Amino acid sequence: MAAITIRNLPDEVVEALKKRAKRNSRSMEAEVRDVVTRVAHGEEVPSRLEEYVLQHRPPRRWSVPGSEVNAWIAANPPTPEQQQTAVDWLRELEEARRIPPDTDEFEDPWEKAARLESEYRAEKAAREADER
Repeated sequence: MAAITIRNLPDEVVEALKKRAKRNSRSMEAEVRDVVTRVAHGEEVPSRLEEYVLQHRPPRRWSVPGSEVNAWIAANPPTPEQQQTAVDWLRELEEARRIPPDTDEFEDPWEKAARLESEYRAEKAAREADER
């Protein structure tokens, strides 16, 4: 087996490795060997904080069951202000539904400008003909 020497390692790194080795009940050399081997094989070597987060994070849910939504609604009834807002919105929606839909065709603004210009020129020509 090969041996490596690491020079100029900061003291705080050495202390951190000693603490990590003590937590894992092995020598600092065995700890460094384990970390280097895991990194060489492409494994991530998470910090204690990363390990904690991975172990204690809530599971991902892509949907919420209807029973949970209904329980939340039952536990948080709407306030009188929220109920009044809902009534106001419903009234506004009903009023908006009574308005008939717009039946006008869309006219391109450039085409409208050209049409108005031609109408103006036709009216101007008619006035000039009447004046003669």
